[in-house]
Amino acid sequence: MNVYSAALMALSLCLTEASAQSQPRAAIVTGEVHNAPSREIEFLHEPLLAPGPSQHYIALDEQNRFALLLNVPKGILVTGHYKDEHRIPFFVEPGDSLHAVVTFAEVTEADSAAAEPDSLQSAADKAPPSYFLTFNGRGAENNRFLAEFWPQHLSFEPDYALEPEAFAHQAEQRRQDEFALLAGGREQYALSQGFIDCMTAFINYKWANQMIFYTRFSSINGVLGRILSFKSLDRRAVPPDYYDFLQEIPLVDEEAIGVQEYRRFVENALDLDVKSYRPTILSDKYKLSGLGLSPAVLAQLDSMYEANRVPRLSEMIDLAGLGLAEGSQSQLDSMYQIFQNQFDGGMRPSEKAAWLGLELSPAEQSQLDAYEGHRVAYNMEDTDTTMIDTTGGSLTFHMPVEKINEWYEYLHDRPLSAKVDMSSLELLPAVQAQLDSTYQNRFQNRQLFKPSQRVDLAALGLSPAVQSQLDSILAGRSFSPFLGAVERYDLAKQKLEGRVLYWFLAGELKNGIKHGFEAYVDTRWQSFAERNPFPEYTEALKAEQSKLLTLQPGQPAPDFTLHDPDGQPVSLSQFKGKVVLMDFWASWCGPCIGDLGDLRKIKDQVAAQPVVFLNVSLDSNEGAWKQAIAKHQIQGVHVRSDGQVTQAYNVSAIPRYYLVDPQGLIVEDHLRVFDVDEVVVKIEENL
Repeated sequence: MNVYSAALMALSLCLTEASAQSQPRAAIVTGEVHNAPSREIEFLHEPLLAPGPSQHYIALDEQNRFALLLNVPKGILVTGHYKDEHRIPFFVEPGDSLHAVVTFAEVTEADSAAAEPDSLQSAADKAPPSYFLTFNGRGAENNRFLAEFWPQHLSFEPDYALEPEAFAHQAEQRRQDEFALLAGGREQYALSQGFIDCMTAFINYKWANQMIFYTRFSSINGVLGRILSFKSLDRRAVPPDYYDFLQEIPLVDEEAIGVQEYRRFVENALDLDVKSYRPTILSDKYKLSGLGLSPAVLAQLDSMYEANRVPRLSEMIDLAGLGLAEGSQSQLDSMYQIFQNQFDGGMRPSEKAAWLGLELSPAEQSQLDAYEGHRVAYNMEDTDTTMIDTTGGSLTFHMPVEKINEWYEYLHDRPLSAKVDMSSLELLPAVQAQLDSTYQNRFQNRQLFKPSQRVDLAALGLSPAVQSQLDSILAGRSFSPFLGAVERYDLAKQKLEGRVLYWFLAGELKNGIKHGFEAYVDTRWQSFAERNPFPEYTEALKAEQSKLLTLQPGQPAPDFTLHDPDGQPVSLSQFKGKVVLMDFWASWCGPCIGDLGDLRKIKDQVAAQPVVFLNVSLDSNEGAWKQAIAKHQIQGVHVRSDGQVTQAYNVSAIPRYYLVDPQGLIVEDHLRVFDVDEVVVKIEENL
């Protein structure tokens, strides 16, 4: 029985049960697709009874049909995604049995190869969708209007280069235009009240998010650019009354749960109130719950970790063994600490310009060096150009993604004598050379914090066994939650209430689980589970945790079959007997491209070994995928992922690396390829 027939049978059973209960909670969307750009559709929606979003991957049957069964207590907006290139909206309510016919415009292979989406916006986001929709069945009227509304909604691009007052006027006018469309739809179609309520919330919260988002953009010489300053709270200057719009839209709106724009609004509104992001504490980076530490001891460890987060140079290198006097050691430590606090590596702007190959006159160099500071930002308009921007009295280097990665690698790899001016120490050339040689190992510079070597843990009442466990845990991998996640979680408990509070907190915890932030989740889980009065949220989080257990080291790596650039099938299982390094990447992913240098080093060191480098691309555009492989000369086996594979491996962000042993078992689920030597050791240990 294919998925279409199975879904229809399930619908029949649901409707039979619903007729007995008089309150149906199931809805089904069936459909057929003409000129389908892919055999698979990803359906997304914000669920009502679980922290979202929810994903459903549906494969078309042999007759290009699909069927989706949803459990919906009230009406929700569902979007069908075709490889992220086409977003097809549906609205369903309990009891709906909607049938859709989706007809895509025919696209030639040449057209497909020419449309190369960038990293921020796909081609489909910039033009009306190239498909036509027809509907019948229960719920058809709502969706006929939605099919007319959606292209007009997508065609609007806010002009973030406007001044605050002009932007606010533009956004408000657009909101009123969309409400006028909805009013016209009520006259033309028999729209349900549930649909009207959903669209009202969607329009309002979309508008509010655009208003907030405006403050996170900067105008660069008339060119739109997202603020990428590493001072995360840098926001565009707006007059105080700009934020008056927040008074007319509720932060706590239980009826809006299920509207994806509402969750984004709550996140954005809370982020506005975050005054400063504190550094991530030890208990948010490492899972320490199994050690039985008291809150007081944990607080002491957190405090100690923050004070010693960056090791002193004298802790990395035996300075006394190199013959340095105590005073020189202290001076060198102090100078190194100053260097660590300089994000630009202590280099003058003119030195950076010279490294970039920019030809400047002495006067222009002096003018650059007169700026108190500078920052680096991605060049979003031209991927091959480096620009210097001095708009607004600040200095910014706009660089291509690859150049930025080269720049930071250069900063890390410079010898110590280039980072710290040692001339005042009057060191012998041999000693300075020895210092450079010892420091040059960048992995030694990443030496991890070991409490037992730096603090008297026995004074904290920790037994030798616990001290050893603590050292072992902190020698392993750690992941910090997203910037501001901790502050946003705490603010939510102050500003939200009722179901909205626990729905939002559950979503934050689910995000932490999904991204591997075990410690962040662990320190909040017990309190959440004890206080949460809505068991469906607790159960959803438990299910998410159980799912991730299947991807832990030692578990079988989920098998899959995808196609290579020549259309030939490639299965993970065919590489049994070899170590497999799986790289989830995409042509538009800057960090993915930035990791290629380290991946090449790993490949060179294990070239003679039975190791397979399996590159799993998330590119939606086949032409862009093939061009990136050729442009960057990416070695290994290449396949292009579907939604089921990325979901099976919990790939929510890229790059993401897995190491699989010859038996097909996961060795590492968050491989850090910048640790080239460590990765090589792991590979060799599993051959």
